[in-house]
Parts: sequence; C-alpha cells; structure tokens
Amino acid sequence: MLHYQIAEEQHADILCDTLITSKGYWGYSQEQLDIWRSNLKFEAEYLAHNTVKLVMEGSDVIGFYAIVKGDINELDHLWLLPAVIGKGNGGLVFEQVLLECKLLDINAFYITSDPDAEGFYLNKGAIKVGEVYSEAQKRMLPKLKYLVAPST
Repeated sequence: MLHYQIAEEQHADILCDTLITSKGYWGYSQEQLDIWRSNLKFEAEYLAHNTVKLVMEGSDVIGFYAIVKGDINELDHLWLLPAVIGKGNGGLVFEQVLLECKLLDINAFYITSDPDAEGFYLNKGAIKVGEVYSEAQKRMLPKLKYLVAPST
C-alpha cells in the first residue's frame, strides 16, 4: 500500500535521483541524463512553498509529485521509479494528486508533460491545450490541462 510523506530539504538528493532514474526508463542517453542532473535542484524555498510529497511503499521511496499552487496551478512533477512503472502505481498516485488538489482548493491545473507520459495524462482525462518549448530537451513538450471534479 502506498503512502505519502512531505518532502523536505534533506530529501533533495532523493528527489533528483528519482527524477533522473525515472527519465532513464524512457530511453534517454546517459549523457543527456547527466546534463539534466547537473542542472537539477530542489531548493528549500521550492519545497517550502509547494506541495511536494514522496511516494512511499513501506519504507522505500518509489516516486514523488509536486503541485505548484499560484496564479497558474501546475502538476510540476510526477515521477515513479522504473521498478514500479506499469503496475498501477501511476493511477494511484494521480488519484492522490487529485485529492491533494481538492484540499488545496485547486479546480484545474496544467501539466507540461514528458512526451512519453502524455498518453497517461490523456487517459486520466487531461486535455491537450498546446505545446511548450523545452530548452533542456531542445524540443516541444505537450501542455495539458486537467479539470478537477468537484467534491460531492
């Protein structure tokens, strides 16, 4: 059973490692992963001002998500380790994200998706609203919007 823990400053390396390991699952070269890792930081301010939670299975971190609430709400991150991809965990974590959004009074959010994850979000009910250029990836990334169903 999955549970969630608030990510704090001491978890910054775990967040970076999880993100890079997860991206590696999608076939990016080690050289590209190393470039991304060198530019990747989870600052204390980011962790303090956003909802960033570790996804835990027992005592193991298997992923994380980050929700940015502001003028534009965004699911900024949702990453799972390769060993748990394809086992239904993504759907469970996305349901947790939706619960978190309701608690935060977020009724819609945007996702700038990795192209490999676009189908996952579309299957969850997101709609494609455009594309955004990623300087890091040197290509266009899908921009999606998700409308959170109101609580009943």
